Amino acid sequence: MSAPSFSGAPPDFGSQLAWLKVFCFLVLSALILRLWYLQIVTGEEHRLTSEKNHTSLIDIPTQRGLIMDRMGQVLVENQINYDLLVTPGPTLKPRDLSLKVAQLLGRDPLELEKKLGALTKKPSPNPQVWLSGLTRADLALLKTRHAGLNGISIEVNSLRRPTMPNFAPHVIGYLGEISGKQLKEEPYLGLKPGDLVGQSGLEQGLESLLHGQKGQRLTTVDSQGRVLDELKVDYPQPGYNLKLTLDSRLQRVSQALLGEKAGAIVVMDPRNFEILALASSPTFDLNDFVGGVSAERWKTLNEDPFRPMENRAVGGQYPPGSTFKIAMALTALNEGVITPETTFSCGGALFLGNSRFGCWARGGHGAVNLKRSLKESCDVYYYEVGRRLGIDRLANGVRRHFGLGRVLGVDLNTERAGLVPDQAWKLRRFGKPWNFGETLPVAIGQGYLLTTPLQVAQYTAVAANGGVLYRPRLVKEVLDYQGRLINRIEPTVINRLELRPDYIEAVRKSLDAVVNEPGGTGRRGQLAGVRVAGKTGTSQVISLSRYQIYARGGVLPWKYREHAWFTAYAPVDNPEVVVTVLLEHSGGGGANAAPLAAKLLNAYFDASVDTRLMPPNQAQPDKPTGWKGDL
Repeated sequence: MSAPSFSGAPPDFGSQLAWLKVFCFLVLSALILRLWYLQIVTGEEHRLTSEKNHTSLIDIPTQRGLIMDRMGQVLVENQINYDLLVTPGPTLKPRDLSLKVAQLLGRDPLELEKKLGALTKKPSPNPQVWLSGLTRADLALLKTRHAGLNGISIEVNSLRRPTMPNFAPHVIGYLGEISGKQLKEEPYLGLKPGDLVGQSGLEQGLESLLHGQKGQRLTTVDSQGRVLDELKVDYPQPGYNLKLTLDSRLQRVSQALLGEKAGAIVVMDPRNFEILALASSPTFDLNDFVGGVSAERWKTLNEDPFRPMENRAVGGQYPPGSTFKIAMALTALNEGVITPETTFSCGGALFLGNSRFGCWARGGHGAVNLKRSLKESCDVYYYEVGRRLGIDRLANGVRRHFGLGRVLGVDLNTERAGLVPDQAWKLRRFGKPWNFGETLPVAIGQGYLLTTPLQVAQYTAVAANGGVLYRPRLVKEVLDYQGRLINRIEPTVINRLELRPDYIEAVRKSLDAVVNEPGGTGRRGQLAGVRVAGKTGTSQVISLSRYQIYARGGVLPWKYREHAWFTAYAPVDNPEVVVTVLLEHSGGGGANAAPLAAKLLNAYFDASVDTRLMPPNQAQPDKPTGWKGDL
């Protein structure tokens, strides 16, 4: 048998082996380089990541401080709340977990999956709130049927809840999720996205006292987020409790008297400027904000033309009308441009060049001294006072003595400064010099002048107490969580009016005459058994010429009607309470605001008076004509 034969060149096994060696060398080199990069270059980073994967630093919620009235009655409390937390991780299956939880709790699985998906987009070793506000029944279901619910946990914290519906919502305020801007501000340092902080009222103004300090728990967890061991615990520090100056009964009466009328009431102790009641209307319900306000409700509140979210008592800015004559009289006496005996003649108007400045009494008041100027609210008298003071002396005096044109600091971020114009202000604002005739409207509480109801209460209180301006206060004491006193807020003197006692007494006797003598404009502010002093005011909101055009037509739209003011103190001989009432677009102050002040003063001196004892027409006054129709 013959041997087999082969054709062609033999295979080059040496060349193929060489290429294989090169390939193996390159692969091995790549592996070595990769190991070098992972262990040397990024080794520390991966070591820390590895540690984070098996240790978790979990925040322990703290208790927010309570808010109480002056007698210690709790106004805002913390209600136990259960949250379902989830720890995002590679083993978490959002769809499966959402379906199982939805079946247990009777929720919408698509909604749960959507919310869970948003949390898992940015994986974190720390648990994140998935569902808030679980009931005890929910809690029982999750604990007894936890099979297959890997990566979830239950956290016990609290919800902020008012104890009385609609009680002083503008003062107390509400909580909301911290904003990006707030995270960068000093009172919020150390807080994190998702934390709840005050967004209005005292909840916002005193956030640093109320929020306390969260604790932290360092734990080890497995790949499914379950806690294996607790390594270290820093316990939370509760926030401070606040005892306010508010009197709950007077606050309820104030709100009931306003009813649905647009306006504000301030009740203050003139001896130390403690605020006993601070009511603003229209109002809103704090319960809408418990657990977060809905987008629909928030939109409704913000688009309401009557601005229920505005705190009119400290943030509403209005011409004070003739109540300003209290500040004018004291300033003019202090500056020496008048004495109580100084007399001007009122013929119904004062003429300045070609301009006529009328008095509300078209026939005039005749010879008018200080007492009659306040009792009958003569405008011409104060035009003459304004001419002698000049706008700069007038402005400087009311700023210094009564705190007008600036914020005195009442722990509410909604407090506004108002406006006291002078020559420099007009030049900055309009680029034009001050016209001498512009001083006269300011002298009777009109023109460019703007004040808040709180500021009107301030100059009333200065007259009542003999010339001392204090910083208005809403907080009486700061307590720790066990009720121990941390700080008692003492009265702070801002200014003392250096004026002859007999001059101050002359103003006080004149304010007494406003309410208690024939011809006084505030006779409807009288109270049986207690002598009241006060001042009426009616402030225009549009020019006189425009007002007369509408008036001739017979129907004046609601938004163009005058504001009604009445500010008072009692008892006359030893004042212990100031009441200031503002009713937007309600007409004359003597006819409309004074009766409300009298009812409130009656409630102050008679402890049996409460909203439950008030007739319905007093507790819920009718809205003014055109409330919803003729803005």
